[in-house]
Amino acid sequence: MRTEAQIFCLILTTIGLGTNKPIGVSPNIMGAVTSSPPPAARPPQPAARRKAPAQRRAEVIEAAAAIAVRDGLDKVTAKRVAAAVGVRAGLVDHYFTADQLVAAAFALAAAAESDEVFGEAEAIPDAPGQIRHLLATWLRPDHDPLSLLWLDAWQASRHRPALRDAVTAQMAKDIDRLTVIIAAGADRGQFTTADPAVAAGQIFSLVDGLSVQAAIRGTIEYTYSQALVAVVTETILGIRLQT
Repeated sequence: MRTEAQIFCLILTTIGLGTNKPIGVSPNIMGAVTSSPPPAARPPQPAARRKAPAQRRAEVIEAAAAIAVRDGLDKVTAKRVAAAVGVRAGLVDHYFTADQLVAAAFALAAAAESDEVFGEAEAIPDAPGQIRHLLATWLRPDHDPLSLLWLDAWQASRHRPALRDAVTAQMAKDIDRLTVIIAAGADRGQFTTADPAVAAGQIFSLVDGLSVQAAIRGTIEYTYSQALVAVVTETILGIRLQT
């Protein structure tokens, strides 16, 4: 019968403590130990292309013009325009002062509206029809956003030299285009005005004076004033426009 000492020595021998063999885990149990290969390096990403200054300026002006028509000129700020474009406000400030930004926004929006309205009128074959179209477009309710833009511009231009220059330039262009239409009608004997340029200025004075209706439409009835514009225009041009 084995003693406790013999049994203890037998256990030590079995697990390797009584020999020179190192204690370890059989590779047949755990399997070969292998290391994972390092992850493949990502291919280098191309650097974002920086837009040319002219392209970036045009993008900023377009965003500013949209804000001016939708929300008003007083909402055209570097911060709001930058948010619309997706750039930092400092980039907008790099290209424009506050006055220049507002002036550029107005100039683009006003020129686009003028080109559209006069383009439609000039497609009409006779001068009286062109005048009717212009007056109807300028005085109808859906033209209010542009009328309000002009109201904003006239008011703000008192303290913004760049905006004042833009307003003056656009007014001169519009009067010139209306003068051409009136002169063509006078040459054909459709109008009797002696000075087409003066007549154009007078008609715009009437239309611009009614721009205020865009601000308080629905509060004060302006239908009679619109009829007055047509009557006075008929007197200026020497022709009946109303049917």
